[in-house]
Amino acid sequence: MTNLIHLQKQVSDYDKKFNWDKDRGSHIALHMSEELGEISRRILRFEGYKTEEFDKKELAEELTDLLYLTLKLANKFEINLDSELEDMWKRYEKKTSRK
Repeated sequence: MTNLIHLQKQVSDYDKKFNWDKDRGSHIALHMSEELGEISRRILRFEGYKTEEFDKKELAEELTDLLYLTLKLANKFEINLDSELEDMWKRYEKKTSRK
């Protein structure tokens, strides 16, 4: 399994290649919001709310776009997502409901 540190490094290297590592955090978050809207549209298609045909591949592409942007934003703020994910699971283990 690929770890998040490796993925964050891949994103960092890719962004540096195109000088995209200079992108502002607010712009990255805005692009994340746009991708989430596209994910929502695909799910609305799947549930029959939108009349366009559902394409699972399109949904997968939008999800991976959002993952890329999540990794990019973590890099921007020097957040180690591998470590944070471990901490998240520790917090979740203590939960007893969705509240």
